[in-house]
Formats: sequence, structure tokens, C-alpha cells
Amino acid sequence: MAKRRKKSQKSLISALIVLLALLIGFFGTQFINQPKTAVLSGGSYLQAGLSTAAKQTPLTFENKRQLVLAAQDSLGRAVDAHIQLKNDQEPKLKRVALDYNPVGWHNYNFYYQTTGGGTAKAWLMSRGHLVGYQFSGLNNEGRNLVPETAWFNSGNYSGMDDSNNQSMLYYENRLDSWLANHPNYYLDYQVTPLYKGNELLPRQIRLAYVGIDSKGNKLQIRLGGGRESSGNDGATIVYLDNKSPNANLNYATGTAVNTVNK
Repeated sequence: MAKRRKKSQKSLISALIVLLALLIGFFGTQFINQPKTAVLSGGSYLQAGLSTAAKQTPLTFENKRQLVLAAQDSLGRAVDAHIQLKNDQEPKLKRVALDYNPVGWHNYNFYYQTTGGGTAKAWLMSRGHLVGYQFSGLNNEGRNLVPETAWFNSGNYSGMDDSNNQSMLYYENRLDSWLANHPNYYLDYQVTPLYKGNELLPRQIRLAYVGIDSKGNKLQIRLGGGRESSGNDGATIVYLDNKSPNANLNYATGTAVNTVNK
């Protein structure tokens, strides 16, 4: 009887070990397959696996306008654009149409859902400035252009909506207003695209901005919108997603699929 009892106990233990291994394998797979995000202060999120060679830090203050563009990487991607300027140093030249195609550039006339419940069509992508034209005065400069969705770039599928705090325009217009309201201060503004591996389209864009007085002292800038957090050397940082609610983007190639039917 003792021998039979020992065999039963061994069989039960073996069954429990097999069951435990199956459970670990199942739940481990669930966690592995989940998209990973790093939570930052201020409610911002940075997708894990994204990288940049550009460190987030203000330019050395020289009491003059500075524009620094990093060289494109080996894939031809723009990697960092940085400016320091006062309000009266903003460009006054007329803007021209863009015809430079950044790497990964494709465009599509896609359907989107209108506020009235119907559908309309608009171009999905924009040739997006890193440092906006209102600060840089740059047009067809490849080191300052990346493919961005129109919704992310200008806050809307068609036209502009700077109330959309998930768009570049929301921050650009408010920084422009900050400069106008602080004519004796400089704005230090760094814009960095974040790529995953060798993908051609950035999945996110990091904005970093801080004010500087004539003696080089830093002044924190807060623009609202609920997406700001604290960065290096007094700067405020924001992470924005390069996406559009009416499309699935293939970031590796720049191609896309419309998710809204007529």
C-alpha cells in the first residue's frame, strides 16, 4: 500500500508540474506579445524600442539666433533639428511649396469620418517640418523633413486644427505666441524623430523647449494639453505619435491601409 501511495503522489506532482509549465508558458507569451511603453512623468509615453542618436539638451547660449541640423543617417532619415531664436528673428520670407520627398514618402487619398457622421477624402501624409517653418524658414531641406500624417502634423485630416493636443501644430502655434509675448527672451526648441530599428517613418516625435533670458538663465515653458513632462536642463518635453485615426501605417516602408470605408 505504501508503494502505491508513493506512486500516486509522484503522478500528482508530475501532473501539477506540467500544468504549472503550461500556465507559465501561456501567461508569459501574453506579456511578451504586449506592446511595451515607458511611462514618463506628466502622463507622456515613449514606446519601447524607439531610438535616437540625439541627446535632449538645449544649445549652448550665445545670445544670437542658432539653427543646428543633424546630418541624415545612413538610411537617409532626418534625425534632429534644433533652433534658438527671439521673436524678431523669425523668418519673413514667403513660404514655397515643398517637393522634396523624405525617405519613406508615400501618399494616399484616404477616406476619413467627418463630424457629421459621413465620410470625405483627404491626403493622408504631409512632408513634415521638424522645426516648423515659422521658426526655421526652411523649405525643401531634407535634414528637417520627415513623412508625417496630416492629422498629426496639422491637427486635422484636411485643413488645420491647433486645438488638437496630439498634433505638432498645437505646440508650434503656442510656442510662436510665447515668443511674441516674451520679445526679450530666446526660445530653445529641439525636435527629434524617434525610429524603431531601420523603419523609415518615425513612430514618435519628441519636442523639447525652454525659454532663455539675455543672461542665459532658463525659464520653464508650459503650454498645457496634459502631455508635458520635465526634461533635461529645465526643458519641457512632449512625445507625440505619428499616426492617423483613419489609417494603419507600415512604418518600415511608409505604406498605409485605409481603415474607413466610404
